Formats: sequence, C-alpha cells, structure tokens
Amino acid sequence: MIWKTVRGHHRQVEMLRRSLVRGRMSHAYLFTGPEGIGKKLFAQTLAQSLFCDRTNDEELEACGECPACKQMAAGTHPDFHTVGCPEGKDVLPIQVFAGAPERRGREGLCYDLSLRPLSGTRKIAVIDDANRMNAESANALLKTLEEPPAYAMLILIAAGTDSLLPTILSRCQQVRFDPLSQTDVTELLLELAWVDDPAEAEAVAGLSAGSLATAAQLLDPALRKLRDRLYAALANESFDSAAVTAAMLAGLEEGGGDTQTQREQAGWIVRFLIEFARQTLRNLSDTSPATTIEQVRRFAGRIRTDGPAAREKVLNLLERATLAADQLQRRAPVPLCLEGLFDDVGRQLRAVSPASRDASASG
Repeated sequence: MIWKTVRGHHRQVEMLRRSLVRGRMSHAYLFTGPEGIGKKLFAQTLAQSLFCDRTNDEELEACGECPACKQMAAGTHPDFHTVGCPEGKDVLPIQVFAGAPERRGREGLCYDLSLRPLSGTRKIAVIDDANRMNAESANALLKTLEEPPAYAMLILIAAGTDSLLPTILSRCQQVRFDPLSQTDVTELLLELAWVDDPAEAEAVAGLSAGSLATAAQLLDPALRKLRDRLYAALANESFDSAAVTAAMLAGLEEGGGDTQTQREQAGWIVRFLIEFARQTLRNLSDTSPATTIEQVRRFAGRIRTDGPAAREKVLNLLERATLAADQLQRRAPVPLCLEGLFDDVGRQLRAVSPASRDASASG
C-alpha cells in the first residue's frame, strides 16, 4: 500500500497506528531526526492516510484512488496545509503563521486552521523547518498549539530540538526518526535515477550517514572527482604521499569557493578515506559481503597477503583519518592537515608485516 513508498520508518508507522486504535492520537506531533531521511514524506503519507475516504482511521492506510488521495497526490487537498522557510531564507517568519502586518490575524497558517474543514472532518498542517522559527513566529504558533481546534492536527518537522521553545516542546508529542540504512539510500539513488551505477550508488550511500540530502551533496562533480582521485591513489600499488597531497589540494582549488568551503571539502576527503577503510574491513571479513567498489577490492586483495596484520593496518588508517577529521574541526590549516595525514597513510601502507618479511626470507 501507500506506506511502501516510505523507507526505514516502519516502527513509527506502527506506533501511530496503535495510537489511532486506542484513540490516543495527539493534536500536535514533532518529527525530529537528521535532514534528508524522509520526515516530510512520512508526514504527507500520514495525512493522506487520515484523509482517505475508503479506509478506516485504524488502518492508517490510503487507497490512492479516492478523491482525497488524488487531491493529496496533486497537492490540492483543501484541508492540507504545509509551510516552510520561504525560498532563499533561513528563518521561518511570523508572516507564515499570522499573515502580513496589514492583514495580521486574517491570513496565514493559524488563520487557515481556525476555519472549519472544507471536505472532511479534519485539517492537517505540516510545518517544515520548525527549528528555524524566530521568537515572533514561535509565539504566534504557540497560541494555536495551546488551544487547537478539535479538528486540527499539526505536524512540526525539525532536525533537532535545541532551538525550539520549551513551551512548544511540551505541547507536542515527539517522534524520533533514525537515519536510513545504507541499503535504503543505495536503492533510492538508483530508483530516483540520481546514479546509474550500483557501485557508485553504494559508495555514495556509504558516505551519506543515512541522509538522502547528504547523498545529493556528494553527487557534486567536484566532490566526486576528489573521491575518485583518492580511491585511485589508494588502490595503486605505489602510494605517493606527496603526489596525493598535491592532487587533493589542487582539487580543492579547482572546486573554488572560500576558505570555509574548502575546509568543508577537505573534511569530505577525510570522510572518503574513513569510508574506504571501513569498506576494506568489510572486504577482509569472512562474514560480511564483499563491497562492489573496485578500488576497495583491489586494495583489500593486495594487503590481504599481510595476513592478520592487514586488519590492524586498516584500523590504523581509520584511526589516523579520524584524528585528521578532529584537526580540521579545530581549524588546523588544511594543507598541513592533509600533508600530515597522507604522509602517515603512505608510511603505514609501505610498512611490511612480520609475516610477509618471514615469507620473503624463507623464499
């Protein structure tokens, strides 16, 4: 049914379904979790399920064919309202909730919710970017949260709760959403045709931290070029630390942007190395499925000859990359940070394990 389009949040669906059956649905929910994991899609699907003419509320499902479902699909349902930050803005202003100054209280979301439903028995409002409300807009919304119409349901969506007023938090039932699984992100990248190659989709998903928004950022050509350069260098039998550092710094310059942008991209370089190491550990494991990333397979195949020391070598790489990530966050100079990182990576990769040395001697 319709919930099949929502990935990774089955626990939340069942929780809300139980609330419906028990007659304990809240008038206000706060959906929290990282950006890009489907919280807004979940809210829209929930609304469609509650509006559907052909299913009972207790089912929390939607037929997809009735007039209400078709209106939701077309974005024209008269009792469904959704607001968020205006384009190009990073603040959710009071006008969204209470109207422009000359029409204050006679338009905006709070006014819309005060009017009775047009086609059913309820109204549902989704407030995206709720964590970006300023004090005025939060107080305007608070009045509706304190005395909501009996037919109204509000769903606030936020990445976190730190910036929300305690009075708003206390009037909402919080529902926490987890990041998507790597499998879900991989499949979504392919289904949305953002990526054609399954191996590329897996690589991007592995770095996305379960966020489709982060995955989209990773598809930026400049970042993909940096990652490809690094992965090719790691897969090469001869790792040239100086050449890799020069290539990464040149890539940062090619990407343009200010110092902060280049620092953020340097952070991605380190994350690329961390993910490469993690994928290598999977490949070296006898229990985990082998990665589809060709450079990782080549690298793992080469160091596998080190025997038990191979895993320790990769763990050392992982530890050194994590240190570099911390250095960048502490505002260490990017060139010095990358130079030190890749010097240590080269030294670690050139290290010969005792087992390999003994094998060479006996040969």
